[in-house]
Amino acid sequence: MILAVDLGSTNMKAALYGSDGTRVAQASRPMPYEIHTNERTELSPAAVVECFHRLVEEVGSKAACRIRSVSLTSQAQTFCVADCDGGPVSPFYGWADVRAEREAMELRSALGSSFHHQTGWPDVRPTHMISKVLWWARLNGWSDKFRIVSLPSFLAMQLGTTHVSDTNLAAMSGFFSIPSKAWWGKALDAVGVGELSLGSLVVPGEPIPTGRKDRSDIFTGNLKIVMAGNDHTAGAVGCSCHHGYSTLTLGTAGVIYRHAGEKPGPYSESGLWGPYPGGGYYELHCLDHACSALDWADEFLFGNVDSPRFVEHARRAGTGRKDCFFFPERWGSNRAWTGMEKDINAYAVLEGIGFSLRSLAGATGHGGQKEMLILGGGSRLDYWVQLISDIFRCPITLSSRDGLDGAAILAGLDMPAEHGRSPHRRFLPDSARAEVLEERYLMWRRHQIERIPSIYHGRNA
Repeated sequence: MILAVDLGSTNMKAALYGSDGTRVAQASRPMPYEIHTNERTELSPAAVVECFHRLVEEVGSKAACRIRSVSLTSQAQTFCVADCDGGPVSPFYGWADVRAEREAMELRSALGSSFHHQTGWPDVRPTHMISKVLWWARLNGWSDKFRIVSLPSFLAMQLGTTHVSDTNLAAMSGFFSIPSKAWWGKALDAVGVGELSLGSLVVPGEPIPTGRKDRSDIFTGNLKIVMAGNDHTAGAVGCSCHHGYSTLTLGTAGVIYRHAGEKPGPYSESGLWGPYPGGGYYELHCLDHACSALDWADEFLFGNVDSPRFVEHARRAGTGRKDCFFFPERWGSNRAWTGMEKDINAYAVLEGIGFSLRSLAGATGHGGQKEMLILGGGSRLDYWVQLISDIFRCPITLSSRDGLDGAAILAGLDMPAEHGRSPHRRFLPDSARAEVLEERYLMWRRHQIERIPSIYHGRNA
């Protein structure tokens, strides 16, 4: 049997698959954050391991036979510093942690315009692993004995692998050269770390043998581990993204993801690009706060998180007012809105996140999409999905697959391409409402540029 594990930003999820491709069992647990604010994100390695083992036990108890393969997909950037034996000497720093702002600015200057071509990222950001490693090293000192260990690699090591990173996830670290398919010497020199600190490289789907024999009896003795890339890539693989569809994930972050073809990037000024499992490349546009901004706004306006109730308040507002818009980049205070009335503000949140996604995607994400497949917790809110379909002016279909399916496919599970989607889960744009939203989008953009110039980077409309 194959166990697929998705180490997401909100939840750690697992599913067990039989040899016929059916999902035998699944379970989910909240990611055990110790600190989770709009500036700091930390997890205890011990808490992560405990959460993982409890999840494995819960799913594995329903297995008809022992697990022969574990496939791990993960949120990107999240890592800890460990000693040469794999023992953690720091907490895990989540991708949303932005304390390395000064280091990001310095690395931006040191690595120059080649950063986008080499690493896939348009520029160096405080959220990137490379920035936070430099930040941590300055606070704590650096030794050649230290190891920079991603979240999935750490859990793989608990199961008996060596220190490895797959090329899809490594390409999001800021340390990896996509053209060379190796750690980028210029980036290593800029931070002062060596290749050994970052581990060996494998391709997504490559079976990694394990050496330890003191694992749970749930696993076979010759257990293999598969690294399945970042969670959005695994989701795209599960949804057969490479067959012409783009995916939109409404999770903690909002992500538009497409298979970009065989020619390497960059493809646009603001898009992240990287290697796609099995060949070719992807392009990704990410809004750091989508459902996280929604949940914050729900608690801020109504006292607790209840997404269906929040959507009902938004529905009452109709199409909003021209003096009230929401900017998810400013979540955390009432400065996120330009007006203050609960139902109107609730609508503005759903609309503003949709507008931000369209702005990020630029020409790639507007007018050129034949259809998008939608994933993530936000995809369960029909009113919001319809609103986004109207904003993008393209059909949006709720996918029946997810990142767990993609991780299982990368581990070798024979699962046919998704087809025969149920038409009642397909949201078609309403032309009249799309015209109204087009006017509102242009107003929202003017407010964005005038009121929040620091977050405007000249992205295409």
